[in-house]
Amino acid sequence: MMHSDQEGSLVRSCNVCEDINCRLLVCKDGYRVYRCANCGLAFTHPMPDRLFEQYDAKYFELYRRRRSFRLKRADSRLRQIELLIKPGRLLDIGCSLGYFVEAALARGWDACGIDVSDYAVDEARRLGLNVFAGTLEQMKFQSGSFDCVTMWDVLEHVVDPTKHMTEVRRILAPGGLVVIGTPNIDHPVFWFMRERWRHLKPREHIYYFGRSSMETLLRKTHFRVVRPPVLARAWFPGHIRARFRAALTRIFRPNDVMTVYARVQE
Repeated sequence: MMHSDQEGSLVRSCNVCEDINCRLLVCKDGYRVYRCANCGLAFTHPMPDRLFEQYDAKYFELYRRRRSFRLKRADSRLRQIELLIKPGRLLDIGCSLGYFVEAALARGWDACGIDVSDYAVDEARRLGLNVFAGTLEQMKFQSGSFDCVTMWDVLEHVVDPTKHMTEVRRILAPGGLVVIGTPNIDHPVFWFMRERWRHLKPREHIYYFGRSSMETLLRKTHFRVVRPPVLARAWFPGHIRARFRAALTRIFRPNDVMTVYARVQE
């Protein structure tokens, strides 16, 4: 559904809650970013053209240079996940050059990945990783194929978050876990930086979530939000450090990127 803003431009309704009361939030690089007055979802409008064409070798240059850091961070993230679910079948959506898949395999996961970038997929396959090119909807995985789905810096790029998360739920097994990392537009850094916020990239970031809009999306697509437990039965090398981190993030969240964990709602 489309409606007009105060300047007469056509604006689509909110993808998450479908409210039509969306107001101009900020402008950058010739694009406008609107925000839903109901759930708080922000989105670039009009939607950028040729989204997938920008994910070439140059786009992944910094990613490659920081391989060691990203492998260590992936291992830390997996430890948080393993406080909630033991290693099983894992799909990393938007896997880039495959470093998270590589780290998951090293920890005993049956891991694979997908990415829209042919270049990234070719690079990941050179590492011997099980990675596919295309969108989630194009993969046509069987229902219940995975125990865990991860999406690091992905949801802000997808064209239709509601459709995407509905498909994520379908491919997860009963009780399956989804883990989403995405910029938090509710973070004080955004309100201080505005147009200079490091994550405000309207040429590639279509959506900007806060806690409220994220939880609304997850409820809509039949997930329930959970958190890595401080006390759990999971025991693995590094579990004490993982529990400490889980406890710390409940109190202090300095990062303007949020990580959200959610299980399939039975």
